[in-house]
Amino acid sequence: MKSMRESIIDFIYRSATAPEEVRRRLAPLGGAFFVSVILLVILASLVADRFLGLPALAPWPTALYAGLPLFAAGAALWLWSALQFVRAKGTPIPLNPPQRLVEDGPYRYVRNPMLAGVFIMLLGLGVLLRSWSLTVGFTPLFMICALVEFKLIEEPELERRLGDAYRAYRARTPMLIPRFRSTRMLLFVLPVLPFITPALKVSGLPLEKIKLRPGFQIDIYASGVKGARSMALGPGGVIFVGTRDEGKVYAILDRDGDQKADEIVTIAMGLNTPNGVAYRDASLYVAEISRILRFDNIADRLYNPPKPVLVNKTFPKDRSHGWKYIAFGPDGLLYVPVGAPCNVCEKKDGRYASIMRMKPDGKGLEIFASGVRNTVGFDWHPETKELWFTDNGRDWMGDDLPPDELNHAPQKGMHFGFPYCHGDIHDSSYGKHRDCSQFTSPAIKLGPHVAALGMKFYTGEMFPAEYRNRIFIAEHGSWNRTRPIGYRITLVRLDKNRAVSYETFAEGWLEGMTAWGRPVDVLVMPDGALLVSDDRAGAIYRIHYRKP
Repeated sequence: MKSMRESIIDFIYRSATAPEEVRRRLAPLGGAFFVSVILLVILASLVADRFLGLPALAPWPTALYAGLPLFAAGAALWLWSALQFVRAKGTPIPLNPPQRLVEDGPYRYVRNPMLAGVFIMLLGLGVLLRSWSLTVGFTPLFMICALVEFKLIEEPELERRLGDAYRAYRARTPMLIPRFRSTRMLLFVLPVLPFITPALKVSGLPLEKIKLRPGFQIDIYASGVKGARSMALGPGGVIFVGTRDEGKVYAILDRDGDQKADEIVTIAMGLNTPNGVAYRDASLYVAEISRILRFDNIADRLYNPPKPVLVNKTFPKDRSHGWKYIAFGPDGLLYVPVGAPCNVCEKKDGRYASIMRMKPDGKGLEIFASGVRNTVGFDWHPETKELWFTDNGRDWMGDDLPPDELNHAPQKGMHFGFPYCHGDIHDSSYGKHRDCSQFTSPAIKLGPHVAALGMKFYTGEMFPAEYRNRIFIAEHGSWNRTRPIGYRITLVRLDKNRAVSYETFAEGWLEGMTAWGRPVDVLVMPDGALLVSDDRAGAIYRIHYRKP
């Protein structure tokens, strides 16, 4: 009776030394088994992330810059190793390495380059998926198991069968990490630099590059506010700040009134993308993907936050465009958007691609506006009390189509076109045989793919009089346009409740093809200054005015 170890070794060597016809049949089975194990590892990691409620590993841009080069490097190493093996016409390596194979190519540097390639690919995939479990848990565990199997099962048998030849190969060749000279290491580092440079620039905040109009200045109000997104003003000048990937909600305090934050308090953590925050009647409302929470008497309990009250948990659980901006309207109702769970699609559930509203206790939930792909910012006109909101246009219709939108919804029941029309532009997938005139047109078209997010009517007294009741918009910036656009603060001027101009107010976060900052939200302070949150730089800026 063979032991399990002996059975595994016997199967490996029979597969390696069998006739070509047998090996051709076994190879797909072995490959399918290996791929299945890897897919199982990835699935288990994603399930673990969700079960444990872990936040995303990194913001999306950083994950892209770091994960894509890793994945590409791993894939290249694996492919190089496989091609080298095919060229050498050897048995599976390192079971019986032909001389040509171990003297030229990746097997010259490590004994198991294919496994090294898989390891690097899994790490890159973990970063791209922003999965803590896959990156720091399951991938190292998978590699440890694979190495233990090789060391305890395969390698002793290799040494017994191949003798001094294998011992010499093992002595001069590491398992996974090559002994590269510094000059050779540069060959691997240099191709990655263009991808990681934008992420490295994030830590710097060169405010001198921000271009403002005469008399306006920009300062750092708070730094180290990782992932700063939507903002809400609380009592005594406290600023509540939501996040997405970080899963946290902050309270920013300026105790001495010098217009700079003195303390940043984390009042909640481990939440599911708590992007939206709204303050009313001593309570802070926080929007997760599918729930609205309420923290009562929060201003008095910043250092000992109360257990949140569940206000409503009936929103869809889709993560795509599931993060929410929330705010209370003049009618006392809490407005909560539900983004489309896709780039473009048609859903029977009317909650998708809508702005909803409900009472502060979560009851009376209803749809206020439809055909809204993804709004992450809205406000009410100070005089007319009518709702205005930004909307992000769909992707993959070209660099210049469709535009983002600023919309005006003076009453309930209006439809703004998605997914059939984007203003007067028919959607390439769902717009056929549709009359765009039956939908509400944008109040004004914004830049294509600028990712217009937070917006506010300016109601302060600090800025010159012509800015009063104008709309400031934070443009987060494009993510897949050939030439990036956005990454700025823009200004929309109204005339008799009609949007008549759209212009740049502050820019400089974008430098060529990379951006060191991404504005998310704007907030008018009691002194009239304008705060701007930046989730890439992890900062909140203060724009103020002094007559030149």
